[in-house]
Amino acid sequence: MSGKCGWRVRWAVLVSLLFFSVFGAQAQECDSRLLVSGYESNVHVYDACSGTFLRILDADRRLLGPQAAKIGPDGRLWVVSEGMDRILRYNAETLDYIDTFAVLPPGWNVTGIAFGLGRDEVYFSSYKRNVLRRYAISTGEAKGDIALRGVAGPDNGLMTGPDGLIYIPGYDSNNVGVYIPGSGEVVPYIGVGANGLRNTRGLLVSPDSEKIYVTGEGSGQVLRFNFPTGAFDKVIRTGLNRPTGLAWGVDGSLLVASRAGVLKLDPESGADRGILVGAGSGGLAGPTYAAVIPVRTETPVPNGDRIGSQYWLTAVGRLNGNSAELEAHTALGAAFGPAFDPGQIRKPRWGSLRLTFTSCTEAQLSWNSTGENTANFGNGGYRLERIINNPLVAECQRTGMAAAPNTSWLSGTWYGGPTRDGEGFMLDSDGNGLIFLTWFTYRPAGT
Repeated sequence: MSGKCGWRVRWAVLVSLLFFSVFGAQAQECDSRLLVSGYESNVHVYDACSGTFLRILDADRRLLGPQAAKIGPDGRLWVVSEGMDRILRYNAETLDYIDTFAVLPPGWNVTGIAFGLGRDEVYFSSYKRNVLRRYAISTGEAKGDIALRGVAGPDNGLMTGPDGLIYIPGYDSNNVGVYIPGSGEVVPYIGVGANGLRNTRGLLVSPDSEKIYVTGEGSGQVLRFNFPTGAFDKVIRTGLNRPTGLAWGVDGSLLVASRAGVLKLDPESGADRGILVGAGSGGLAGPTYAAVIPVRTETPVPNGDRIGSQYWLTAVGRLNGNSAELEAHTALGAAFGPAFDPGQIRKPRWGSLRLTFTSCTEAQLSWNSTGENTANFGNGGYRLERIINNPLVAECQRTGMAAAPNTSWLSGTWYGGPTRDGEGFMLDSDGNGLIFLTWFTYRPAGT
């Protein structure tokens, strides 16, 4: 009898474990994919959490010698096909082919992609011709070539830094250069053969933008430099089998594509954290590039009944006596959620505002948004009051505005009283008279 009871217990445990393994795994489905470009195979798609092979990107022979693969400002996946000298775009959610953005001259050997930060520009690097070619993203029009003096063999680690500069790995010159869009110059960044660097391939900036990681395929290294100075920081790892692409893993590991597969390294010590993708997994051959992209399993449809006509603008000015003149701007061009791209934001002038503080808790607002270089909202004004007082306001009331030790008392939330509930202002001050204002209002009727 005890044996049968024990069997039942073991069966219950087994069923429980099976239930957890199946349904628990579904509940913890990975929200990212890992793309690894195999120069001798295809772009291979893996689960970014487990490393499980999912599919190849394109089975229709559009990809020959794939290199860089990046999400563009248009939300699409851009992929370099070096062997066909083409730039292809795919749906980042379904991974379906969309179009061919650019066809480069035969033998151009396109390798890398870099998107202009805040500009309608994309750059492609030519390994053979040693140039960057600039295109307008919106029209696909070529805007000319940039000769890369001091850098030879620009490779697929080409990237735009947080500072908006274009960082160029020189595979043949064993260094890294920088293209400065504002001046058109190409200047040295990491010196030739720095700390044994040979055949520069992958570049990756740390999440805090204070370090830059660099792979030397020929030297088997991952090196780290200070960003943005380019000063050497430390050797992260040596003795790797042809390290190429770099990416940040979902667990914060440094992912390194190599002939041994995609390795997980501790980003500080370089210690092994395991192999995420084994060598040859899913037919991967000649890995050159790695990228982690989010999985978007469905696209929600916004509820139009819950989208209003709210509108906001920002303004900056300085308090002079009891009044401040502020220049106001609005923000255009960005999109909600994952599609948000600060580089697409434009900030045209809206008009001017004037605040006259009549007490520590009251002010008179007026605005002028008429004529050229304005949003043409017209002119007007009304009385403002604070919503909530705080100790700084109490101190202002005790001393009076003129005798207040600084201007911090005006920081807080203001509005036009109960008759204008739903519209309001956030004010902030550095204490020395500088005022930053955010106005939450509405579009004019009919717009």
